[in-house]
Amino acid sequence: MAESKPITNTGTGAMASPGAESAGARASSARGGGQAVVAVQGLTKTFKDFWMRTRAKAVDNITFQVHAGEIFGLLGPNGSGKSTTIKILLGLLRQTSGRVAVFGKLPTDVGIKKRIGYLPEESYLYPFLNARETLDYYAKLFQLDYKVRQRRIDELLEMVGLAGVQHRAVREYSKGMQRHRPGADQRSGIPGARRAHHRARPHRQPADQGPDSHPGAAG
Repeated sequence: MAESKPITNTGTGAMASPGAESAGARASSARGGGQAVVAVQGLTKTFKDFWMRTRAKAVDNITFQVHAGEIFGLLGPNGSGKSTTIKILLGLLRQTSGRVAVFGKLPTDVGIKKRIGYLPEESYLYPFLNARETLDYYAKLFQLDYKVRQRRIDELLEMVGLAGVQHRAVREYSKGMQRHRPGADQRSGIPGARRAHHRARPHRQPADQGPDSHPGAAG
């Protein structure tokens, strides 16, 4: 079995070193990116056992930035630390060392949560609501006013191809139709979500057999 490795800057990722990252950040800023939406510097996450002995290092000194208009992906096999990194960005886990900022604030800042969308692998819907009612419900959670909600709902139903069946109960939707709808849900309350051309930039990660590969841990 190959030696397990955490996410690290020395892998095949887009960022090879802190110096390379700084140059990339300057280039992105020169393109008009401005302040990074996500800024990670020297991020490390180590999981310890009951005796505080190091059990696994899931993330090892990674540095990267994500600017507005970019689609940035974490690519890697199971257990490589992708979900650990995401959970730290969301404030669900605390890093062992390093700096993390989301919209210029700490990940634990409640104020940034309204600007973050989430698309689950499996959707859990209220079967008695129709698509429009469901989107309106989620938009209210983001405290959008009535006119903004209606405009965004119209745009999103058209975007995902459900405008013609928006008044049908979700329980009557096919599985494919139900999987379209959560994509609209996660955009319904985000003011910055727009149809646009984006720059795609992956960040690859080597395999890891650390805690991310076990149930109940990020992976």
